[in-house]
Amino acid sequence: MIRKTSNWMRAAWASLGSLALWAGIALAQSTTDPNASTTTSGSVTTTTTSEVWYGHWWVWAVGVAVFLIIVIALTNRGSGSASSSTR
Repeated sequence: MIRKTSNWMRAAWASLGSLALWAGIALAQSTTDPNASTTTSGSVTTTTTSEVWYGHWWVWAVGVAVFLIIVIALTNRGSGSASSSTR
């Protein structure tokens, strides 16, 4: 019983340490957009950004839907012929 508690505590501390590490890495990232370009013309500064196609949420939603359809189709591929061959 003590060994299970010891292993659980070790796993909990490792998980918290990993969480702290990843949070530190995330907070240390630069807040400037690397795709932004700044143009200065006189006293007017214009900043333009360009978005990549995989930055949109709907692209990921469509990708997940297509992936799930393919997985379901591949896993159910042989079920129809197995039931008819046993008659």
